[in-house]
This record gives sequence, structure tokens and C-alpha cells, in this order.
Amino acid sequence: MRVAARVIWRGVRLVLHVMLGALLTVLTARRDGQGGYRYHRGVVSWWHDRLLHILAVQVSRGGKTPLPPALLVSNHISWLDVPVLGSLTQTNFLSKDEVRRWPVIGWLAAASGTLFIRRGAGDATSVAGQIGAHLDADGLLTLFPEGTTTDGTDVRPFFPRLFAAAIATGAPLVPVALRYHVNGEPDTVAPYINDQTLAGNLWAIIKRPRTQVQVTFTPALKINGVERKVAAELARRQIVQALRDTPLTPAATPQRHQAR
Repeated sequence: MRVAARVIWRGVRLVLHVMLGALLTVLTARRDGQGGYRYHRGVVSWWHDRLLHILAVQVSRGGKTPLPPALLVSNHISWLDVPVLGSLTQTNFLSKDEVRRWPVIGWLAAASGTLFIRRGAGDATSVAGQIGAHLDADGLLTLFPEGTTTDGTDVRPFFPRLFAAAIATGAPLVPVALRYHVNGEPDTVAPYINDQTLAGNLWAIIKRPRTQVQVTFTPALKINGVERKVAAELARRQIVQALRDTPLTPAATPQRHQAR
């Protein structure tokens, strides 16, 4: 009965929160005349934070929160990575083009400033230009350069092509290490991998008491004049090192976004 009540309570709140997001988008987001949107970054960050609260996601943060302009690069484990990082920073994201076609969520993502890229479609140059313009405008942008989600036990090689924008603008590159855990042990539920559906993964997260994630902002890298392949590898190594060096203990996890 406790699990059933939890699922119903969170499910109702989640639906209402998505509806609120749609309403806020209509009220605050405006077309910019160039195919994008003007939006309120503080509202987007608040919406992400509230979503985590509803899903009982506890966030433990380490390192110095980056200031704009900066390009954040992170390992990628779950769809939760977006609201986790979005709640801690007022960042935009680069996402695969399929997300744009997700019902409601795709529209919300586009209206909140997400940039989209098609795999193998040859539009990396166009997206790199948008990334560069965003960084030149003193923005934060987050990439997941593994190109896919993993189970979190390893970090895949990074695709280097989109690092060129940070090199060209001279913006700092901030590697971010994410780790989902259950009282210090690797989390096997949060990773959004294999043939899972978004609904199936969400259902598993809603059912359990809480989800814990550790976020480590590592020191910014200065990559002026560095080749993009080198920049990608430097960022990956720094994330791997942070995952190895940062211990996980239940006592170190702050009680944030408690289950209700």
C-alpha cells in the first residue's frame, strides 16, 4: 500500500508540474525571430529543481559551481541528468534531435533553450556556430559528449567535434562528473540504457523511496589553442579522475529533495 500511495501521489504531482511547465512556457517564452525562443532562465531552473523534489531525487554537490560563459561537459547516465544540472546551474543543453519530437517534453525543451543535433546529418557545423554564439553571449551550455547514456560504471570516449566551439570562443571548459548511487553503492535503476522506454524508467524511479546523485564540478580547463581531440580527452580524464577520487558515503549525502 505504501508503494501504491507513493506512485499515485507522485504521479499526480508530476502531471500537474508538467502542466505548470506548459503554462509557464506560454506565459514567459517568446519567439526570437530566428527560430528559437527567449525564455526566463530562472524559471527553467526552478522548474527543474521542483521536478527533482517531486521525484525525491537527492542531490549532493561538490566543487565550484561554474559561472558563465562556460561549456560544461558531463558523463551521461540518465534523462535525470538534465534536471539535475539544470537545477544547479542556469544552463542550456545540447540534445539529440529525437527529443524535440517527444510529446510535450520536446516542446518544453525547445522553449527552454535546448539546442538539437541530428546524428549523422552533417549539421555539426551549424550547431557549433550556435554553441559559439551562446558562449559569446555569456551563457552556460552543457554537452554529453559520450553521445549516449551508460550504466555509470565507466565513461565512454568523447566525441570531439563539438569541443571546437569552446576552443574558438576561448570559453572555459568545465568537466562535470555524475554518479547515481544507493547509500554509496552503484544505482542500477536510474541509468536510462538498453531498450528501456522513458515511461518504464520513470515508473521505476517513481516507485522507490528516493534517488541519490552526486555531482562534482571539476576545475575549469583552459583550452585555447588546443586541438579538439586533445580537449575532449582532457575533459574525459578529469571526469574519470573525479569519479575515482570522490568517495561515496551515505552520511555525506545531504537530505535534499526528500520523499514526500
